[in-house]
Amino acid sequence: MAHQNRHIWLYVLIVLILGIVSAGVYYLKNRKPEPEVQEQQLPAIKIKLLNGCGIPGIAASIRHKLMEQNIDVISVGNAEKFIYNKSMIVMKKKDEQDLARLIKMTGIQIHIEALNVESLAPFEIIIGKDFKQLINQ
Repeated sequence: MAHQNRHIWLYVLIVLILGIVSAGVYYLKNRKPEPEVQEQQLPAIKIKLLNGCGIPGIAASIRHKLMEQNIDVISVGNAEKFIYNKSMIVMKKKDEQDLARLIKMTGIQIHIEALNVESLAPFEIIIGKDFKQLINQ
């Protein structure tokens, strides 16, 4: 009799496991994917754009290109020195999601943190001598 009870419990356990697995497979096959948010539906990212390569007028040229990509350029100026071979993103306020968006939109891979809560913009983009890559994005 005890042996028979073990078999019944084993069958019940197997049926429960199969039911749970079946429900999981059904859920995975029939779930609706979350709608993908388009970049233009997100708020524009505010940046300060700095000329770090020394070529006159380059920041104004790139400003228009960036503004087409949902980037709000709130000011344009020169970096302290014209020594930048590569363009870079400077994060002034901690925001990893917007940093990832900026990297995707601009193609700029170099980024640093120079956190400053008093900064007008959460990011700065310093234009380097590789500016042609930014224009062609």
